[in-house]
Amino acid sequence: MAADFAGSFEHSLDSKGRVIIPVSLREQLGEQFTIALNSENTALALYPLEKWEEIKARLSQVRSTDVKGMMYVRYIMGNAYTGNVMDAQGRILLPQKLRSKVGLTRELVFVGMNDHIEIWDAARYQKQEQEAEMDFADLLAHMEERY
Repeated sequence: MAADFAGSFEHSLDSKGRVIIPVSLREQLGEQFTIALNSENTALALYPLEKWEEIKARLSQVRSTDVKGMMYVRYIMGNAYTGNVMDAQGRILLPQKLRSKVGLTRELVFVGMNDHIEIWDAARYQKQEQEAEMDFADLLAHMEERY
């Protein structure tokens, strides 16, 4: 069964770098998941095992002689933390390295992205959401033209 993540949820990071996964997202995330950067390097991404396997399969198609491709693979895999599990309270530890890369502060927003979850810094997400609202007609036209 493919994941179907939707909605946005606000949560706070604790002093140890942990955050509670919203209850409505926990079951679909599964027993083990990967924490990585999102495709734009603007937020963290939580990938269920099945989705992460798809990403790895795509990355494994890059030939070792493709220097530029291997640089991309190295960056993605070097910033991915696999085998994560929630504790009994539904908390996960967000690696400091990744928190720094995307500028996470205490206030976070979880965003369901259909097949994965993004974790945004709340202020950055609010700004991005406002930009999307202001450009909504253009975004819609882009989607209709491309997809």
